[in-house]
Amino acid sequence: MTRLIAAFFLAGLFFVAPVSAAENWVDLNKQVIELYQKKYYTKAIPVAKKALTLSEATYGKDKPETVLSLNNLAMLYKKKKKYAEAEELYLRALQTSEKIAGKEHPDLSVPLYNLALLYAAQGRYGEAFSASDRALNLLKSAYGTNHPFVAAALERYAEIKRQAGKTVDADKMAAQATAIRKGAKSK
Repeated sequence: MTRLIAAFFLAGLFFVAPVSAAENWVDLNKQVIELYQKKYYTKAIPVAKKALTLSEATYGKDKPETVLSLNNLAMLYKKKKKYAEAEELYLRALQTSEKIAGKEHPDLSVPLYNLALLYAAQGRYGEAFSASDRALNLLKSAYGTNHPFVAAALERYAEIKRQAGKTVDADKMAAQATAIRKGAKSK
């Protein structure tokens, strides 16, 4: 009987460990967000690294939690202008998202847009346009051309075009987005 109770106790310890790790991962991400919002990017980086390591160990490398951790760390590196490090993490997040959801899933628009912003920050507009085009096309394929998600993608893409000095293209995209939003409101 004592062995049985000890076995249940030990089993309980092993069963609780992943939950504790998951809660710790959530807490670390909350801390990263708080530090980011306060613009304490340097302080947030080691916390984000720890969250990524914990996510990979707890959930696995090909899981949405790890994608979130990759994106959070990449975002911090981008803020610190550590573009090579950010790009590596954003690309890894995109590749992992493709493994999870497939290469045609509309959720890929998020890591693609993150890459587009990174490329635009470096003046790599050709790559920014390619990532934005792919994101926009994924959303159009999934939701149709008159969906609010497509409008939001057009607005984001227009900002990148405007930043690149392509104001005519940017104005057309912004006008398309406005028309979509007006159409959505009238339905």
